[in-house]
Amino acid sequence: MRFGKLVRFSCMSLAIFILLSGCKSKLDEDGGYYDEKTRSYKYVKPKRRDMSDASQQIYAPRVGEVQTIGGTVTRIDEDVKSVWIKIEDRKPYMILASSLSGSNRDDKTKTLRLNLSYVSPAGSIAGSRRFREQWKKYVIQTLSGELQNRKILAELNFEERSRRFIGTLYRSVKTKNGERAQDVNLWMVQQGLSFYFIDRGKSPKDKDYLKAQQMARKSKKGVWHY
Repeated sequence: MRFGKLVRFSCMSLAIFILLSGCKSKLDEDGGYYDEKTRSYKYVKPKRRDMSDASQQIYAPRVGEVQTIGGTVTRIDEDVKSVWIKIEDRKPYMILASSLSGSNRDDKTKTLRLNLSYVSPAGSIAGSRRFREQWKKYVIQTLSGELQNRKILAELNFEERSRRFIGTLYRSVKTKNGERAQDVNLWMVQQGLSFYFIDRGKSPKDKDYLKAQQMARKSKKGVWHY
């Protein structure tokens, strides 16, 4: 009886050893690896971190609660109303990405998608298919020039049904009085890159957005030029 238990224990130990040995060559500095088949990141031996690290301020997304994170914009999405943000540290990235759908996260590059609130460049323009494609290309080029590889802050609101983040992007800009945080969503309306869309209820910045849209219309910027 004891011999049988010993054999089973040895087999189990061997199986675990083989599993860990097979992953060992793939393990990164965080103690995990990216699985190409499932397109997701898997922890094997999570790296221990100092309890005072920045990730302690990040928590799993909750409906109705806003989180502010820092990151780098890596690209503008083809829908021209979303940006992909890279989180440098694996731990806070995994905490945030754990609740997102596969189309709103990329574990390999540690990037997540943020759908910008109150704007929709593609939904702001009409005309032929060719013209709409040209407009989208123009918006992507403009936003890429302004945001690509730039450090930003993002306010994240979790949408449970679609398992995505919607929110506002902020970047640092220089002014006569020094640097200040600029609301990128609002700036897009100011530049005529989009109409002001109220997605769900009244925005707390409703007056600012309406004023920005009025000024863009008066100056015939972007969509208002056409």
